[in-house]
Amino acid sequence: MKINLNELLLSFSLLLDIAENRPFQHSKRVAYIAMQIILKLKKTEFLSLTFQAAILHDIGMTHSILLNGREIFYKEETVSVTSHSKTGYEIVKALPIEDEIAEIIKYHHERWDGSGVEKYKEDEIPFLAQVVALADYVELNYDRRQDNLHYRNEFRSMLEKEKGVRFNPELTDVLLTLLQQEKLWLDLGVYDIHSLLLPLIPTQAIKIGIDELEQISKAFAVIIDKKSAFTHHHSEMISDRAYKMAKALGYDELKCRKMRISGYLHDVGKLIISNEILDKPEKLTNEEMMVIKKHPYYSKFILKQIKGFEEIAEWGPNHHENLLGTGYPEGLSGEMFTEEAQVMAICDIYQALIEDRIYRAGMSRERALEILSQLVDKGYYKRYILEHFIEINHV
Repeated sequence: MKINLNELLLSFSLLLDIAENRPFQHSKRVAYIAMQIILKLKKTEFLSLTFQAAILHDIGMTHSILLNGREIFYKEETVSVTSHSKTGYEIVKALPIEDEIAEIIKYHHERWDGSGVEKYKEDEIPFLAQVVALADYVELNYDRRQDNLHYRNEFRSMLEKEKGVRFNPELTDVLLTLLQQEKLWLDLGVYDIHSLLLPLIPTQAIKIGIDELEQISKAFAVIIDKKSAFTHHHSEMISDRAYKMAKALGYDELKCRKMRISGYLHDVGKLIISNEILDKPEKLTNEEMMVIKKHPYYSKFILKQIKGFEEIAEWGPNHHENLLGTGYPEGLSGEMFTEEAQVMAICDIYQALIEDRIYRAGMSRERALEILSQLVDKGYYKRYILEHFIEINHV
């Protein structure tokens, strides 16, 4: 099994933006601007690295916000810049991608004049970190709703003031040259930057195998589970049990590992749900339940964009469906609710029941199994799947 790494990162970029409360397609826009600078410099050998670093540049912010809360993160600006750069560095360093990307992320908030957090200056800052920093600044500060001649002149003046202070003077001049043309202004105003970004990504695909996919999926599972204080290790436990169940059901090793990946990513859509709803101690309103029920839809939507993830996208994200057709979001029933998806559903229900929640303590294993058995009796899931679950997990 081989997956295009750039395609994988592109699909996950939307979730990172949502979790960070960033503008829509922020990561893609940063990548597009950074790659335009690289192209202008005729350094095409750096295009792939630039794309990957730009897409992942704020992954540490995602983790820090979910761990500490958005209000604390943004209140302590200096601390947040330091923590999210370092956190991003640690996350990406553990991924099966070029080590240089982690270095770019670590230093992308340093300033040319050495006044940044770590006091690195000028060429002590990795070149591509300088490029990503400039692109990030432009994307966050340019307001396409105000685009007119006067605003463009003001924006250029703002960049001029940062030349040699925050940013590399040479790179700033390159960007200012690009902004002399109408095209980049119009590109920045395009709502869906995806179609403009795709042709810039090197056509020579970087393929990763099942080992690397598991590593990347596990890293994103950690980010997903940090969304709530009550779901630490949730996806990891689903993944582990799904793998064991797959082995018990006689699946080949590749399929077992794909089940593990699907388990890691089954709740990836939860990043779109606010913590006010996820961690609400009272009973959810009908409107709030409607929001909660969106998360498996977005899990599937994201995963189906990745070529080679077609099965993975049909297993984990269907964990709220059932054989009777009363589940959500699709109301699948009968054969449409596959054996693999039933495995995910049973693993998810069991794990959710034994975990503490803000509104209740975790249930005993015996009580959780009793509830699952009742659901099987009602026809929600096949009895033999639950029997395998009990046997494999020694509960």
